[in-house]
Amino acid sequence: MTAQDLDKAAPAPAPHDAGPYKWVVLAVAVTALTTGSVVYSGVSVLMPFWKDTYGLSAATAALAATAIQAGPITSMLVIGRAIDRYGERWVVSLTMIAMGITAFIAAAAGRSYPVLLLFILVMGAFYGSILPGGQRAITRWFEPRLQGMATGVRQAGLPIGAAVAGAVLPALALHHGWTAAMIVQGVAGILGGIVFGAFYRKADDATTSARKTPVHLRRLITGLVRDRTVRSLLTAGLALAAFQYVFSAQILLFLDDHLRVPVVTAGFMYSTAQAAGIAGRIGLAWISDHFWPGRRMRSLKWVLAFSAVPVAALTALTPASPRVLAYGLCTLLGLLSVGWYPLYLVQVAEIAPRHAVASTISFAITLNQIIAAAVPPLFGVVVGLSGYTAGWFLLVAVLLLTAAQLHRTHRAGPRITTPHTP
Repeated sequence: MTAQDLDKAAPAPAPHDAGPYKWVVLAVAVTALTTGSVVYSGVSVLMPFWKDTYGLSAATAALAATAIQAGPITSMLVIGRAIDRYGERWVVSLTMIAMGITAFIAAAAGRSYPVLLLFILVMGAFYGSILPGGQRAITRWFEPRLQGMATGVRQAGLPIGAAVAGAVLPALALHHGWTAAMIVQGVAGILGGIVFGAFYRKADDATTSARKTPVHLRRLITGLVRDRTVRSLLTAGLALAAFQYVFSAQILLFLDDHLRVPVVTAGFMYSTAQAAGIAGRIGLAWISDHFWPGRRMRSLKWVLAFSAVPVAALTALTPASPRVLAYGLCTLLGLLSVGWYPLYLVQVAEIAPRHAVASTISFAITLNQIIAAAVPPLFGVVVGLSGYTAGWFLLVAVLLLTAAQLHRTHRAGPRITTPHTP
């Protein structure tokens, strides 16, 4: 199979009798990701309250964000294997309920910051089921021509949940304490798990017969990384994840420190970027599938290349630049840095062996989580040594070089076929 063949590859067909129930599945998947995001994103929202409670430095308080991001790294491969073997319904439902219960325990027992960090790590580990489980549900229920759109709608739950956490949890923590806010996080996780378990049912697709066959993770991962085109796809995901999390972590500091934008105005710019990201998650996948059906690899290549333009434009901004330029760039950067993910997830699901869809997605997401935890601090080091111009141009180079390697792979000859046997 060639790289061009991979670009046109399709997953196992959705069940013939899916009918309108697939929209129930989509609603359930969106609910799970939204409520899970209230827990996941809420940790960053509550960090200022923990900083005050425990008398922490800003760097030490930020360990909470590191812990919640590290949690899925520790669990996602194992959870993905469990989903492939036992199905997504109960694995996702039970782990979300466990995530909520862990939040309750953290609120009651987190009297010291190290203990709280341990519970946050466990919460992140349970969160690791939502992304692969929800994507496997989309793959089961939606025909290929609708999978990009459905994935985009589902992925919009992540910024929606973050917005809800940002709007509700600080006010709650301010008036009733951060423990009350964590209890609300726990309730959100448990409700999401109950909804998923109550309303989701499996589809009789081609993966069902292999559900009880354990996935050999080492063999699967070896086959994936040996495959030139899959390796190129995973590399593209790493570059785009670096783009997403550098922008998310650094843009407020850039606006405030470098451009002298008031922090409230900078917050509005960030919110505008997140709103654009919701539109991007739905719109980019729909545009790709509508105008270039089955060519998501090419779409990802152009997202990489085009993203370099607004990143480079940031270097031209000065404190005297019109605010409308900063708003426009933040909007475009939010659309691209958040919107690429559904395209990537659907393509990963399509190249996955039929018996190991969740495991393959989990492997790809685990790599991205490592980048999410590692790259923003490294970007900060570059900025500290050489300034924001050097940092943004370094990110531009990463995006363009990755787009070039994806283009070269696309033009290359045959590739190794990913194993399709357990």
